[in-house]
Amino acid sequence: MSTRKSKVKLLKNMPGVVRASIDPFLVRATNNPERIMFILHRVTGVIIVLYLFLHIYVTSNTIDSARWNSLMEQFGASIVNKIGEFIVAGAVIFHGLNGIRLLLVEFFGVGIGKPEHPKPPYIAPSLRAAQRKAIYIVAVLSVVGWIIAGILIFTGYLELPL
Repeated sequence: MSTRKSKVKLLKNMPGVVRASIDPFLVRATNNPERIMFILHRVTGVIIVLYLFLHIYVTSNTIDSARWNSLMEQFGASIVNKIGEFIVAGAVIFHGLNGIRLLLVEFFGVGIGKPEHPKPPYIAPSLRAAQRKAIYIVAVLSVVGWIIAGILIFTGYLELPL
């Protein structure tokens, strides 16, 4: 019987399975844009769900049209509401575009590449060419879409007549 303890050396990017599954933000995203997209996808999903609950709450508590119109006038004039709309618009744009990228990768295998034996320092073969380009395309389109949404929200082009 050997009483020798095995020493597992964790890399900087590997905090352990338990810690990484409890808090994915612990994993460092050094030179790994896929990890950054993963974290942003989760955060934007939470923002969208919170907006959905708030939207359901507001719309379910207004019974008559006079109360609804006064509530919408209050929301429309508030800068806090416009900032909230701006955040939700950015979350929806990014989450949708990244979701399309994930569908292409995970269901159709676009940009995956051939499997390889892992060699330290491990860089996934999927992050070398097509995947990395798709990640950058999603990031750029999200920023451009968010800027356009911000212009439309803050200049008043999206306000509907009551």
